Amino acid sequence: MAKVTREMVERSGVNVDQLVELLVKNAAAELTTYYYYTILRCNLIGLDGETIKEIAETARIEDRNHFEALVPRIYELDGKLPRDMKEFHDISACPPAYLPEETQD
Repeated sequence: MAKVTREMVERSGVNVDQLVELLVKNAAAELTTYYYYTILRCNLIGLDGETIKEIAETARIEDRNHFEALVPRIYELDGKLPRDMKEFHDISACPPAYLPEETQD
């Protein structure tokens, strides 16, 4: 299946290797932000946190859905995700996600 899909995309004039590279980078960014929003949502507590918890949850689900949509496309084009999670994160061009030390602001 991957060979047929890849050949079809190549025939349309697209550089498939470049496309797969961009899709993998985008998938890495989506997973990184999904991770960050997950941590953020879990730490939104109290009355102040409740007001933005829904926004964080919506963003979290959206990023997860984007990641889940990208992965099959990558494999359909005979691409692969890195086996090493750190390598995968590093190609995302996203800084490491940390919560601030002071979470009561």
